[in-house]
Amino acid sequence: MKPRTYFGIALMFPYVLWCICTAIFLLLSSLQEVSEPWNFVLMPLVFYVFGIILWFIPYTVLAIGLWIWSRNKSAKSLSKSAILAPILLAILISLEAILVTLPSGSVSEFMADATSQSALVGVFSLIFGYLCVGIAAGVYKILRARNFIAEESPAQAL
Repeated sequence: MKPRTYFGIALMFPYVLWCICTAIFLLLSSLQEVSEPWNFVLMPLVFYVFGIILWFIPYTVLAIGLWIWSRNKSAKSLSKSAILAPILLAILISLEAILVTLPSGSVSEFMADATSQSALVGVFSLIFGYLCVGIAAGVYKILRARNFIAEESPAQAL
């Protein structure tokens, strides 16, 4: 497999992670009782599962854009874009939060709502974005060490 192929596959990781988190959430919600410490541990999982309402469209747009952009790029360029992707996602999700708060009653209400909501969803998208990038980078290193991902030749790097 080439680094670019892995990059395209890795763009699907947030969707796969969402499916796994949703399965865990459904399994645990079928239990009669979950202890208080587990509720605290599982709260990020719940945010991610229900957060798809906010992140699905912006992430899909970003993933398609990165996938198209990544054609004929070097592994170094792909890794740089992977590091910047959560920041771009945070910006897109913050813009979406601002658009959602547009029908406010007054300008001051809009400013207060837009600032707090875009900051909150921006921080969560950075956390989950870098979590996904970190896991994808770890899998890349493991696959590379086991020679499932080919070394990039100097001709490919151009």
